[in-house]
Amino acid sequence: MRKDVAIELKSKALDIAKRYSNKDRQNNYNGETFTVADIIPLSAHGAMVIFQKDTGKKALAHFIHVDHPKNPFWQYYFVAAQHFINLHQLEKVYADIEQHNFKLNFN
Repeated sequence: MRKDVAIELKSKALDIAKRYSNKDRQNNYNGETFTVADIIPLSAHGAMVIFQKDTGKKALAHFIHVDHPKNPFWQYYFVAAQHFINLHQLEKVYADIEQHNFKLNFN
């Protein structure tokens, strides 16, 4: 991960923690506050961020860097069980597409 991308990731994670700590935020039923517990890089453009809540609970978010030439940014979502099912299926379909596309290089 490039240094500038890593710095932006940390900044985005801290911003998300601050925004999710808003006690008046919709769906913040317990009035929880969030801090960044750990940032785990997965690749040059992906990371997991573990958030610690003041209730002792944790939350996991998946961050993906969109390296847009004019306006690069970090996109994220908080992970739930259904995401693992979806991502598992995505892996198989992606491999099939890569295999299909490879053959077209020789036409």
